[in-house]
Amino acid sequence: MNTKQTSLESFLRKKKRLSEETEMSSTSKKRVTFNRQYHESYLNNGFVGTGDSHKPKLLCIVCGDQFSNEAIKPSKLLRHLNAKHPGVKDKSLEYFERKKREHEGQKKFMRATTSVKENALRASYLVANHIPKAKKPFTIVEELILPATKGICRELIGEAAVEKIAHVPLSANTVTRRIEEIADDIEV
Repeated sequence: MNTKQTSLESFLRKKKRLSEETEMSSTSKKRVTFNRQYHESYLNNGFVGTGDSHKPKLLCIVCGDQFSNEAIKPSKLLRHLNAKHPGVKDKSLEYFERKKREHEGQKKFMRATTSVKENALRASYLVANHIPKAKKPFTIVEELILPATKGICRELIGEAAVEKIAHVPLSANTVTRRIEEIADDIEV
């Protein structure tokens, strides 16, 4: 019985020691999150910073691939450049600065295009809101309002304004849909 007790005690000690070791190893294996920051020297490899300053992301200005914060390591950036763009790796800093300016120009163009479309949509809703208030048929927009507006803008503002007005969706079907959407939002 004494032998069984000793073997049981040694088994329990061993089990306790193993559980302590796994606790220590599990606490030592916790990953420390490290936020890497964008550095201007990454432009030499063709990468620009995007996103916020707390968790920046990198964008390859050659192909448009985005890299997470964990991938912001010079070795990984060089590996991408050598693997995907071997002809570009020997380009000068001026080349990458020009590509960066082109990318920024594209972003500005997209923002401007989006704002024009949003303004045209808003104008479409404004016109559609006036039609039922005046108790006129929905086709009056295509027949009277749109041609009159284009003529007034051509005389007072110029052709640029006429082109912008041409982007406003004002067909009879569109106006009908807009009026129905506005009517759904009205609380009785």
